Amino acid sequence: MAIKPFQLGNIDQSEDPDAANVKLDQWLDATRPFYLASPEYQKLSKANKKGEGSWFDMFMNLYLNYIGTDLKDLDVDAAEELMRDLFPRKLICSDTQAKTIVPELIAYWQLLHRILNGGKQRRLKHAESVITFLESIRKDYLSIYKGDGNGHPFAGMDFNTLMQAALNPATHHDDDDWVANLIADAAHHLPDYKQKPSPPDHWLPLRELSNVAELLDYVCHIGFDPNLPNAEEAVFELLNCACQDVFMQIRQGAPHAQKFWQTIEQQIIVSGEDNALAPEGMSVLFAVLSTHKQFLSPEFLNFIHQWHMDNVTEMAPDELTPEAVEQALQSMISEIPDEFALVSALQEQLAFIPPEGLELITHALITSEKGLNGTALMMLDDNQERAMSIVKVLSHNPAAITPVTLARLIRIRNWLAAPVKSKVDKLVQAARKKGIAPQSPQPLPASNILETYMSAVDGSGAQGAMLTFRDGKLQRLISFVLKESVGIVDVLVTPPAPKRQIQQYVSMMKQQDAAAEKVSLELIHKQLPFFLALNLKSDVAIDHELVQVMELLGVESWNPESTDLATLFDPLLSETPSPADIASVQKRSAKWTQSAVGQSWFEDPDMIGPFRKLNTRSNEAFFAEVIEPARGKWAERLGRMALWAHYSTNKNRQKQSTDYAIANWLLAHSDMPAHDISLLNAIARNSM
Repeated sequence: MAIKPFQLGNIDQSEDPDAANVKLDQWLDATRPFYLASPEYQKLSKANKKGEGSWFDMFMNLYLNYIGTDLKDLDVDAAEELMRDLFPRKLICSDTQAKTIVPELIAYWQLLHRILNGGKQRRLKHAESVITFLESIRKDYLSIYKGDGNGHPFAGMDFNTLMQAALNPATHHDDDDWVANLIADAAHHLPDYKQKPSPPDHWLPLRELSNVAELLDYVCHIGFDPNLPNAEEAVFELLNCACQDVFMQIRQGAPHAQKFWQTIEQQIIVSGEDNALAPEGMSVLFAVLSTHKQFLSPEFLNFIHQWHMDNVTEMAPDELTPEAVEQALQSMISEIPDEFALVSALQEQLAFIPPEGLELITHALITSEKGLNGTALMMLDDNQERAMSIVKVLSHNPAAITPVTLARLIRIRNWLAAPVKSKVDKLVQAARKKGIAPQSPQPLPASNILETYMSAVDGSGAQGAMLTFRDGKLQRLISFVLKESVGIVDVLVTPPAPKRQIQQYVSMMKQQDAAAEKVSLELIHKQLPFFLALNLKSDVAIDHELVQVMELLGVESWNPESTDLATLFDPLLSETPSPADIASVQKRSAKWTQSAVGQSWFEDPDMIGPFRKLNTRSNEAFFAEVIEPARGKWAERLGRMALWAHYSTNKNRQKQSTDYAIANWLLAHSDMPAHDISLLNAIARNSM
């Protein structure tokens, strides 16, 4: 099949973006083999070949979704907008990666020009001028991408200026209006934003605590216009974006984030006592906080319960009867695919309901198999009284327990508070006496798992994992983070979606993490039980999505006795390394912190303890007080790196496994002084 220029045909991109993107994906899939076999691609350097066409894929995706015409219409003006504006705003990557963008695009355009303009008919009349433009920015593109000299659209702009320019560049607003404008923009563009795998760029300032405080102040005290289409959902998404980063910092023990949230709680409580809170804004905020309950203070939880009591919408008595509640829930259950989706749907609504109310809901849920299976998952509640109310209802009729629910109760019992666990054990015994045998759900067939990615271990001891799998004609995505000393966190299982949408998530992860590699599924299976044990040891709760991941992947060991990962990576070295092997690794490891893999490998003294006048202290003091105490931590990280490289599908990466394993051995088992280990010196330099 010959290459043809991309054409939308009778598809209007603005009216049917899904169809347009599917057509573009098909065209890219058809042209990529020509590119990879072309002399233009073969002439590229090894580094510039690594993208294998992914930069051109992004170039065309941005062109379609922001300009939206056929390839023959892509001229120099469009190319300049893409390269000077959209690429810097929409892409986060390392300097090393950014340098490979333009060379790949030039090679791809040269291929298209050669094939489509080589005959009598010139089918891409702008190709030569686009190539000339790309050649003109090739040398300086890193500076353009990074925004040096105010070339980047965010460079030199304060927050309010950035918000006004992003939201409505043609109209000037007072600085105080930025939150209102942000909400209005989010409501207006919400359908488009929800199609993207990450929040729009002009939401990024919401990662600053001062801006989070302004957003919360506005939503809690002024609220929003409920008559504005999509306003409530838009406010939810904005608050969710802002709060996710705050609570991630709190989970990692950041004192400034903890103090910030304590202040926010007290401000809300005081405003509540003064009747100064906006009910519609508070309802949305509490929905967002439902997934962060473990970080809220008992005082604030009591405030939320009381607020719900004082502000609940009045209902007719017949709407509160058990029959009416059951009918409403059963109607909801009939439209939901499985118990995991059910728990997700109910999570926001039931997060702060008192135990008595939850008991009423539980009675209604257990009248269907899907509802009963979901109810068992709801026991994974960090509020002991709420969990006890669920067990109480289930204990009234142990014969109704399904085999799947029984299997789950047995597996999750260790993550329940002692009084709840005791009641669950009695429920399990009662169900067994009724002749019910536990039966785990069928895991995904191996053929349905499409791709498995895992990132390198970063400087905080975190390692991201992502899997894509088939669900009928659609696809789904699983992602989670393996965090040292904590366990498995940030679990996500997406609903079924078209391949294009799932691939956007995959592309985003690969662009944001240069060290994300395809790995064998065996690596996931080996590590999950150990990190699950860490959840138990660190008292970090598991939730229904983690249960779903474990079941989908068919992980059998849910209650491992050990959290010692060394049992996995120690066997990678069959014998003690030789002096020659050690010398070679010492030489190579000195440069690891300069690579994409090791850029984040450093120690932050503030996370270890007070370290006054860091810049005036000697290197020896820094090494003794900061680096040496972290030797054991880095030993485990290098062991995990050895595992990661060993199970990578990239043969060059596999070769690095032994190097990482030897570095682990030096740190964990040798008597070599810390000062003589090259990697620790490199980490010290990176830290300083």
